[in-house]
Amino acid sequence: MSSAAARKSLGTNVHFTEKLEDGSIFVSRVPKTLPEISEADLPPALHEYKPVERRPLTAELKHAMTKLRNEDPAHWTVSKLAKKFDVPPQVVLMLAPCPKWRREEMQRQADQEWEALGYKKRLIRINRLRRRLLW
Repeated sequence: MSSAAARKSLGTNVHFTEKLEDGSIFVSRVPKTLPEISEADLPPALHEYKPVERRPLTAELKHAMTKLRNEDPAHWTVSKLAKKFDVPPQVVLMLAPCPKWRREEMQRQADQEWEALGYKKRLIRINRLRRRLLW
């Protein structure tokens, strides 16, 4: 391929130009409006959407969920309660939050694990957190 052929323009692909108030020219290489797409233009659906059928939560079920969570939060986690009562985990988090004493216990355990780490492992985790914050 010659250098002249390599430098040859492939076209400007300008869809429209518009003169602005300050005298400059706005050049757009994308169309102003998107083409109309109908459902007939789309490929067929892979599977039919079926919404999940869930029974409404009664006051007794809400009370039972809260009671189980407060009795043994280590066993009755959010995911286990969600499966047992057939509700999304967000509902469990709203209706039966973790007791304060359990949160403090989990924090103490995490602090102990952090103290047990060596210098290098701590440094690696801190750097990983810093990188994640840059996302």
